[in-house]
Amino acid sequence: MDKASGLGISVIILAIIFAINMSGAEPGIFINIPSIFIVVGGTFGAVMLSYRISHFFKALSNIKLAFSSKQPNLFETLDILIELSETARKKGVLALEDVALEDEMLQKGVNLLLDGHDTDTIEFAFNREILQARQKNNQSIKVLNSFTELAPAMGMIGTLIGLVAMLVSMDDPKSIGPSMSVALLTTLYGALLANGFTGPFANKLGERADEIKQHMMLVRDGILHISRGDNPKLIMEMLASYLGENINSPVSEAQKEQNIA
Repeated sequence: MDKASGLGISVIILAIIFAINMSGAEPGIFINIPSIFIVVGGTFGAVMLSYRISHFFKALSNIKLAFSSKQPNLFETLDILIELSETARKKGVLALEDVALEDEMLQKGVNLLLDGHDTDTIEFAFNREILQARQKNNQSIKVLNSFTELAPAMGMIGTLIGLVAMLVSMDDPKSIGPSMSVALLTTLYGALLANGFTGPFANKLGERADEIKQHMMLVRDGILHISRGDNPKLIMEMLASYLGENINSPVSEAQKEQNIA
């Protein structure tokens, strides 16, 4: 599990528990089953209504990326790409047949090279993969953002239900308290669900989606350079921007010195 996600959830829960204890009220009064049904059930129903059922559940299953601690190592990926380019340049592309890679995207790229596809076909295949992954992650973010938008609205609906129930039974003082608690707690639950969980999850999933896209683009460009038979030193220079590093090869340094001379 991602440490930041686990720590963030723990901090939210501990902060709420601490605030309740400091208020001096009984913790049990902050648990209201009708309010939970209104906010959680109503929000799930409204979001489900907004999307096709298959898209809804696929998006929910993809939320696990927000908890994943696995992060693409761009430096390691670049090293592997340089090794592959050196092997292909010295021994030919078919020498990559014995290479087994754990990275699924890298392995797909090597397979495309081994199958003898031209550069345009390889680029098209990678662009399609990147687009499909991006669409899948964006769909999950949209669903989470829908939860964030609708949860406070459901909390407001619960508040109105509680206020109506309170006004109807004004002649019975004993029923005012429970009705008012429903009114206030639904607002609390809606705000907590949206701002404490689904909103941050959407942000985390967006960050994960950007990491995945950057990794896939790095692999795509590296495989395309290998397909063209480019020099490994040139490949390192061209792909260094993905790492945020200024990597200069000996070749480029020599060229600079010649230009200065």
